[in-house]
Amino acid sequence: MSLIKQLWIGIILILILAMGGSFFISTYTAKAYLEQQLQLKNIDNANSLALSITQMPKDPVSLELLIAAQFDSGHYQYIRFTDPAGDVIAERHFQGAITDSVPEWFNSMLNIAPKPGLAQVQDGWQQYGTIELLSHSGYAKQKLWHSTQQLLQWLLVAALICGLIGTVILRVITAPLHQAVMQAEAIGQRHFVTSSEPKTRELRRLVRAMNKLSVSVKAMLEKERQKLERLQAASQRDPLTNLSNREHFVNLLDSAMLREDHEQDMAIYLIRLLNLAKLNQQLGRNKVDQLLTSLGHVLNDCSQNRADDFAGRLNGTDFAVVLSDTQQIEKNAHRISAHMLDKLRELGIDTQLVGLPLAASSLKAGEPRGQLLSRLDGLLALAEQKGNRGIVVQKPEQAQGLQRNLADWRSSIEQAINHSGILLAEFPVRDHNGGIIHYERPVRLNIDGNWQSAGYFVGWARRLGLLAHIDEQVLSTALADIHAKHLPYAINFSESSLCDAHFRSRALELLGQTQEFNPHLWIEFPESCAIRQMPQLKQFSRALRDLGCKVGLEHVGLEFTRIDELQGVGLDYLKIDSAIIRDVDSQSTNHSYIQSLCRIGHSLSMTVIAEGVISEAEQHTLATLDTDGATGPGIQ
Repeated sequence: MSLIKQLWIGIILILILAMGGSFFISTYTAKAYLEQQLQLKNIDNANSLALSITQMPKDPVSLELLIAAQFDSGHYQYIRFTDPAGDVIAERHFQGAITDSVPEWFNSMLNIAPKPGLAQVQDGWQQYGTIELLSHSGYAKQKLWHSTQQLLQWLLVAALICGLIGTVILRVITAPLHQAVMQAEAIGQRHFVTSSEPKTRELRRLVRAMNKLSVSVKAMLEKERQKLERLQAASQRDPLTNLSNREHFVNLLDSAMLREDHEQDMAIYLIRLLNLAKLNQQLGRNKVDQLLTSLGHVLNDCSQNRADDFAGRLNGTDFAVVLSDTQQIEKNAHRISAHMLDKLRELGIDTQLVGLPLAASSLKAGEPRGQLLSRLDGLLALAEQKGNRGIVVQKPEQAQGLQRNLADWRSSIEQAINHSGILLAEFPVRDHNGGIIHYERPVRLNIDGNWQSAGYFVGWARRLGLLAHIDEQVLSTALADIHAKHLPYAINFSESSLCDAHFRSRALELLGQTQEFNPHLWIEFPESCAIRQMPQLKQFSRALRDLGCKVGLEHVGLEFTRIDELQGVGLDYLKIDSAIIRDVDSQSTNHSYIQSLCRIGHSLSMTVIAEGVISEAEQHTLATLDTDGATGPGIQ
């Protein structure tokens, strides 16, 4: 029971006791007062009547008339005149009926019974008789009943007014308490906020303690984030250009070629800075370093448009960038070359001194990395033969699907969605003891009679605005499977779907109808959502968690240090990208980086899972680096 309800119960009980006591005391006091007044009236009327009889002749007719006149002039129950021996000389009793609206239970509880008035009648020096008189109490009972009703009504009005005043007072008093509760709930959701300290002493101590906790956790997370940045720079970045170093770029390339949800519509561009040693002699080392840094900026800018794009420095003279959309491969090659030429002019370097040939080729799914790089070297050699600005582009093969127009793609994807051409694959995610954490359910679409993974169609679906429609179907299918099998399933939503207000509304509507199954549903978003769409991610993830779902980020680690206020999102788990954990069993370069990621995740009560594990050796090593589980081809 909430504190507010307890306070209200206490206030109501006090009001009932106070007003109930006042009501009964007032009612019984009124009853006693009416009895007293009736008794005084009886005595006064008896004395007055006795005095009148004493002063008049004592013949029976006169006595009868006087008593009858007195009886008719007032409200009496009876008037009795007896002689000294007790014999009745004259008597009158009330024979009529008073319209009595007083309930019987009220009469029985508060019966007004005054004592009769007695007075002696004298005849000279002798006692002639006794007058006994009793006023009728029915009118007093009616008065008491009506006054009691009025008193009760006024007490109820007073109670209502007290309740309204109490509500206002409670709101004022409990406002700091509500603020403290909100802060505690935020901390419970791993959102470490601070609040102003209230004036109430006890609440001030509570809020001060929670503020200290929030500040200390924020400081710890910021310290870990800075450490993570240093580790990332040391293990994954080229110190001069801030591009990915060769090892990390190769891991990213492997991840792009092996991940089934990665777009297959990708192209790689290889650039070589010719005659580096000669340039050092002619321009000086500092100028050449500026040139290399500027080239890094160009490639880094080119790779910022899409979350799946990346760039790296392969060695002292070779640079590479992977970009989406092979349809623009030749246009992108010339654009990159033109941007590099502009940088040379900005630096005041003679463009004839610097050779920057470029080779470009589409990425082929499943092609060995060595074969790809060897093919690019050959293309780059041809570009060098063309001169300092030579460009050689190997256009993508006329593979099925990749060269179709947008209308064909729209027709194929919509037909797959609308005619049950959707399927969810199933891959286990296990902890390091072999237990199931959940099952990943990547989407498959039946396109042209073949089941295709997301990488085959996701780029075209994004261009056509169909990703939200696909994700809605994925959600419906996953919920149906959970209803049938009661297994924990993980599905992913795209950044495009997160930005679609209609999709968010529709997803929450579907989940609102299946709340008993929602705890089995794990929903994950790309890491890029936490960087580019933080407000929508916060709002949507909070709504999903309120409905019982678990929310996480996938492909984490590539841009993790750029995420602001990770503790404010309220995530349940993180999945470290396969490019971070590749060859972790044989190379220790990323060990500290992975451990730091895990410390941040565990500090926020998140489960940390490694993606793309391909061997038991990698899994065993990851277990020693504090990860909680793994998924990938090596996990069965």
